[in-house]
Amino acid sequence: MADSSLLMPGVDEAYRRSRDRLRSAEIELRDRIEEVAAMRRSLPPGPLVREYEFIEGGNRVRLSELFAENKPYLILYHLMYWADEDSFCPMCSLWIDGFNGIAPHVTQRANFVIASRAPVDKLQAWAAHREWHRLRLLSDDGPAFARAIDAEDAEGNPDSTIVVFVKDGDDVRHVYTAHPMLDDRERGIDLLCPVWHLFDLMPSGRGNWSGSNDGFDTAMQTPA
Repeated sequence: MADSSLLMPGVDEAYRRSRDRLRSAEIELRDRIEEVAAMRRSLPPGPLVREYEFIEGGNRVRLSELFAENKPYLILYHLMYWADEDSFCPMCSLWIDGFNGIAPHVTQRANFVIASRAPVDKLQAWAAHREWHRLRLLSDDGPAFARAIDAEDAEGNPDSTIVVFVKDGDDVRHVYTAHPMLDDRERGIDLLCPVWHLFDLMPSGRGNWSGSNDGFDTAMQTPA
């Protein structure tokens, strides 16, 4: 029987039966998500990663220097940027809007940064417009890193990417990479964004809705 706390007064039997079936499916989904998370945690050690460099403000920083003491893990989200259009991905920006809110919680356990192929001044200007004040922002020093994690192809076309590294002594190893496209559907990183899950609670679902930069000033200005 469905948990009575999930039902409003006056519910009819058809709704009650459907909600009971849904609750069972939700429990199965929870269990499957936990099984997949356990598989992810049990991956064997990944390959050693070279010492890539980034630009942070006016400073150059190495990949290994992104790890704080006693925090062996680094979560890095790579923000899509089109140099020929001088524009940032609205969907990536939607994800990062959420990351900005939870960053203080994430960084209690892990190092967390946002990187992009965008020039430093462009990245900082966009971050200011989106009010990303809780995030560490890096510009790639050349295309090598983005191409190593498949965040950019040989023609310079970007793909949003989340990647995890672990520092093992003085070495950095790759742990995990994910992109939006999972098989034939763009669901590969949906678990990282609550927007989709809130929409999925509604009878209309997520539909064909897509994030946009509407409401944000897209003018690229160098911060004073």
